[in-house]
Amino acid sequence: MLRIEDVHVRRGGTHALRGISMTVNAGEIVALIGANGAGKTTTLATISGLLRPESGTLSYARCAEAAPIDIGRMRAEQIVQAGISHCPEGRQVFAALSVTENLRIGAYLRHDRAAIDADIADLQTQFPILRTRANVPGDRLSGGEQMMLVIGRALISRPKLLLLDEPSLGLAPQLVEQIFDILERLRREGMTILLVEQNAAMALDIADRAYVLEAGKIVLEGTGKDLAGNADVQRAYLGAA
Repeated sequence: MLRIEDVHVRRGGTHALRGISMTVNAGEIVALIGANGAGKTTTLATISGLLRPESGTLSYARCAEAAPIDIGRMRAEQIVQAGISHCPEGRQVFAALSVTENLRIGAYLRHDRAAIDADIADLQTQFPILRTRANVPGDRLSGGEQMMLVIGRALISRPKLLLLDEPSLGLAPQLVEQIFDILERLRREGMTILLVEQNAAMALDIADRAYVLEAGKIVLEGTGKDLAGNADVQRAYLGAA
């Protein structure tokens, strides 16, 4: 579905990505782990068109039957239309807008009003908090409620690939488990997910495959289970002595 090959990105004068290559196959959860400043958020921002690569290629195919397209020079809104949605770090809800208004903004490139209404009703069934808090401004929600809203806002564009940046950040452990349960349910329903996550143990537990990013370079890759058992990963990211 997504293939990144030898991508270099400079950000604010820093060589943030130094020739990374990775793939995300349809139906997978792929985790990207690494220390702060390793380039994880830059990777997602480059895929979603918020940053432009200096060199390298980003190829994406919406489905197995579709020909791959080069998204490395596409505008962000074109990438959303192609089927990629990005849930940014820090959630970034529209504070003064209600929950339902936030959801409708996620559908700003769609023009099928009746289908949008149906999708919002479906999301309110999947995430009951989006119904019970429908008229509440975004900044009045708890962190967990905001995260569910941001995921819902991303899903309203009907993506095939979901980019998630630190969904557990600042959440209580019980809410973190709830968010990860949602991600596993989305995978069962056919969603493909590229996950950047500070909680490396939980990310590797649900990931089909994973990559370790250090100083803008991929230094390890493998199945989630294999990387969780890797002694270097355990020492650096899982708190092993």
